[in-house]
Amino acid sequence: MESGKRKKTRSNYMERVNNTLSPQTNTKGWLNIGWKLMVAYGVFFIVLSILVPLHSYFSLPNQPMMTFALGDERFTGLSWSQIMSASPDLGLWIVFTMISMCAMMMGLGILILAIARRHYRQGERWAWLALLAATLIPFAHYIFISGVHWSHGIPLWTLLPGSSGVGADLINIIALVWLYFGLWLPRTELKD
Repeated sequence: MESGKRKKTRSNYMERVNNTLSPQTNTKGWLNIGWKLMVAYGVFFIVLSILVPLHSYFSLPNQPMMTFALGDERFTGLSWSQIMSASPDLGLWIVFTMISMCAMMMGLGILILAIARRHYRQGERWAWLALLAATLIPFAHYIFISGVHWSHGIPLWTLLPGSSGVGADLINIIALVWLYFGLWLPRTELKD
């Protein structure tokens, strides 16, 4: 008798663990596409936050184009060779600021991935709001930075990555379209 009770308890425990690890969902329509796009968005941030620091650090002492592009030269009035000749440590410091930004980007990617994989997939409204805030707030910051660059005569919308000081504008356009399909269209299928 004791053995049967123990097996039933273990069976109930394993069922709860399985339900926790693999979310049950009946997603349909845009939500089914949206949660997958947001998981991919989180993975994209994680991969980018690994590749950019590696490329930037290992390209030293040459100009790390992902960290200090042509628009940055226009903004500062200094070329990469002028920065490195003035102080090699200044060039390293510029790369380290990008690396620290990528560490924050890694954290954001992990959170987006985790929330999208389970809670957004299940259509939970709080998860949608969290993902919306986590993706739109950085764009607000980007708009501010764009304004500062624009005031220095650097064009806002160049479609060549690294050609403007505000980064790869084409990638930002793609990200906004990505978020439209990943967050905006599925919003009507959320639970109340």
